[in-house]
Amino acid sequence: MERKNPKPIALFIGRFQPFHLGHLKALKWIAEQSSRVIVAIGSAQKGFEPENPFTADERKKMIWEQIEAADLAGKCRLAAVTDVDDNEMWVAHVDANMPPYDVVYSNNGLVRLLMKRAGKEVRDIPFFRRKMYDATKIRGRMREGKRWQDRVPEKVLEAMERMHAEERIRKL
Repeated sequence: MERKNPKPIALFIGRFQPFHLGHLKALKWIAEQSSRVIVAIGSAQKGFEPENPFTADERKKMIWEQIEAADLAGKCRLAAVTDVDDNEMWVAHVDANMPPYDVVYSNNGLVRLLMKRAGKEVRDIPFFRRKMYDATKIRGRMREGKRWQDRVPEKVLEAMERMHAEERIRKL
């Protein structure tokens, strides 16, 4: 049976440590191309680490609050996926933990390679001010006490302030 909506169901996968304005712009762009978007929170088993300071539940909460504020809740679904230390098994693991999807949106080289190798359709996401909106740089700015607040969306900032994210990142 053919689906009524010709737009695909998209999978947008990332660690979102933290979810920044570049991610939000990418999500909005993907939502325009898609009937639905599954936002897959990767490395879900990680948290309280320098490169992965936020838990999957914290990331879900901050992202969902922003999705609601952006009026995308009716089009998006959040899901979490843990890492697998076997690239040959990774796509099967993702598929087993995600709702069905038609296309993967990613600019991550390894994600693109593994998904393509598994026969998945993979599409690029336009970069939105990549030099500014980079989670590694944002975490670095937080550690160094530099201004970072203007690089994350409002609801994400509120969630991060509630969890004392800057203090956590400095301690880690």
